[in-house]
Amino acid sequence: MGIQEHMDGTGPILARPLSTELDCESAALLRAAIRPIFTSAASWAGLSDILRDKGYRLAFRQGRLCITDRSTDERICGLRFLGFELAELVRRFGRPIVVARGSEADGDILTARPTSAT
Repeated sequence: MGIQEHMDGTGPILARPLSTELDCESAALLRAAIRPIFTSAASWAGLSDILRDKGYRLAFRQGRLCITDRSTDERICGLRFLGFELAELVRRFGRPIVVARGSEADGDILTARPTSAT
């Protein structure tokens, strides 16, 4: 497997789920495609929306923030792979809204605070 081209600019660009399995060229392409999204985002919601449009989402897996494939929920890569730290994003956007999932320190980042039912 290798790079999947999407002429319309949507959908994940990689066929492999983990950054540790990527060859050098695919890793460089992933960084080149994803880093500008993080750099230009102004909020967690904005970042999540752009990633969603590209076929990805932000999620915590085993306590680490990473990018996952929206359709398969497979982990693509972590923030460090892209050259970012969670603390850096928290300084820029504030604390993310996270909903815990499972028992492995997993969780999903929400784009808006949940409202209480009345």
